[in-house]
Amino acid sequence: MIGLQNVVLSIMRVLSDSVLRSTSSTLFLLTSLTSISSACPFCGPVETPLSYSIARSSDLAIGESLTEAVANRQGQRRQSFSLLSRIRLTSSGKKTLSIEPPVPTVEAAVETSFSGTALLFNLPAVGWTARAADEMLLGYVLQAPLFKQKIFKKKNRLEWFAQWLDHPNSAISTDAYAEFALAPFQEVRDSAHAFSPEGVIDHLNDLSLQPQRRGFYGIVAGVLAHGSSKEDQSACTKALLRAITEQQSNDFQVGLDGIIAGLFIALGERALPILERQGLFEDEASPVNQRHLLQALRFCWEYPSDTIPRTEVTVITRRVLTVPHLTREVIVDLSRYQDWNSRNQIVAMWDTLGADDPLIRPAIVGYLLACPTEKSASLLAQLRDKNMELFDKARQAAAIPFPAAAP
Repeated sequence: MIGLQNVVLSIMRVLSDSVLRSTSSTLFLLTSLTSISSACPFCGPVETPLSYSIARSSDLAIGESLTEAVANRQGQRRQSFSLLSRIRLTSSGKKTLSIEPPVPTVEAAVETSFSGTALLFNLPAVGWTARAADEMLLGYVLQAPLFKQKIFKKKNRLEWFAQWLDHPNSAISTDAYAEFALAPFQEVRDSAHAFSPEGVIDHLNDLSLQPQRRGFYGIVAGVLAHGSSKEDQSACTKALLRAITEQQSNDFQVGLDGIIAGLFIALGERALPILERQGLFEDEASPVNQRHLLQALRFCWEYPSDTIPRTEVTVITRRVLTVPHLTREVIVDLSRYQDWNSRNQIVAMWDTLGADDPLIRPAIVGYLLACPTEKSASLLAQLRDKNMELFDKARQAAAIPFPAAAP
């Protein structure tokens, strides 16, 4: 009992110290996804945040490993743990430690064998799962707002996670980043005031940063440039311009998709001439950078319509319709945007780009089938009369989900 009390006291001391250190760290923000959804399209895959697992758990406990993990016949690794204490959730969302464990020992699923302290979740249809957790991570978990807590201590709950994004404990910083990566953009935007413009700019200028995180800071800079003081607006906009126009040693420009999206948030339609000067619409442009542009346009269609109108997003998207490696995806995007004015240009590609790329003709058929105008039915008939076999193959393929866009 005394040993457990010492562990708990140590957890709380580490928590207090780490908060003091992390509040002086640079803070940040986000949104996701290779395809448009309610989360950040630039943040990459992330682990399930701890708060999500807590929300699903019937029991939450702190334990200590007893054995090494052993794989069962299905290849799942399971490990034995002694339970030191149970974490109880109060009606207000506060977490408290109960010294009496719910059960003395459990077998829990683990990704890999580890020794020492663990955080254990009792999940529906899964049972106990365990994750290695030092005292610092346990302290973080005990203080973190619950998944469904929109407001925490008079703050947007994401504001609380912002202070941990640069924490030296990688498990903590990774979890905080996942919270932002999976949050709706509107919630991220509401948390923008928790971020230091100077810190965001420093990270945006760091070319060694993980690409997804740099794209994330591009979004943050755009939000700050759109809604902060004039001084911060100017500084963040200049940082985005510098990030886009700086010379690169190769065709891969780290985090460019998020940076372009951030520039659209900051400048709206005024971002277009800048992108034109960078040659992103030219045939000889980097295919990787052009794909980043398309991803940024998808984001702008989905979210910040208060900075760039959807009609303008559609017009810009049309400009990359003839880029061969993007044509199929652009046709699908224009169909989703209900841009039926492009139908003649799209149908004309049946005999040009469609002859080279087997995915373009199904995209054309899918576009025309989605188009509600009488003209589209006439165009479908024309394509069928040209070559019924090719048309039937394209129509059958149009009913099959297209391969995912390359990241």
